[in-house]
Amino acid sequence: MYEIGNYVAHYKEGVCKVMAIGTLNMSCSDKNKQYYTLKPVYDSGGVLYTPVANERGQIRSVITAEEAERLIEDMPEIEALGIAEEKKRESLYKEAVFKNECRAWIAVIKTSYSRKMKRLSSGKKSINMDDKYLGMAEKFLIGEFAMALGMSKEEVKGYISGKVKG
Repeated sequence: MYEIGNYVAHYKEGVCKVMAIGTLNMSCSDKNKQYYTLKPVYDSGGVLYTPVANERGQIRSVITAEEAERLIEDMPEIEALGIAEEKKRESLYKEAVFKNECRAWIAVIKTSYSRKMKRLSSGKKSINMDDKYLGMAEKFLIGEFAMALGMSKEEVKGYISGKVKG
């Protein structure tokens, strides 16, 4: 499905480059399966391996520039996560972040950022869980937008801000 040199979005590592395709010479791997060797673009450490069959949907194609532009336009209308029970908040965040979908990341960002600002404005500290998932969702979304739009991650933040406020 993907070729060496392609960029993919990995559900836990963000944007990765396909470095190799083939069997792995590791004791824990299935010698009859083909694997992608992936190198995270925005993380200098290590590589990861995922089966070419992608049965669990761990990787997908990186969005196009047009899709990124459309998502940025849609941001004001994308709804925050509806969290009825506080005890289920982390599982909702986790499910949305690891869904590997830009719209879900935007919903997490809106939810956790709004909660954080509300707490800070009332003199309370932000909650670590909100900060953790806000950071993860931003990392994945900004990284993918940077790849799709041919910008640095820093440029993307300003670009989105200008488009959403403009």
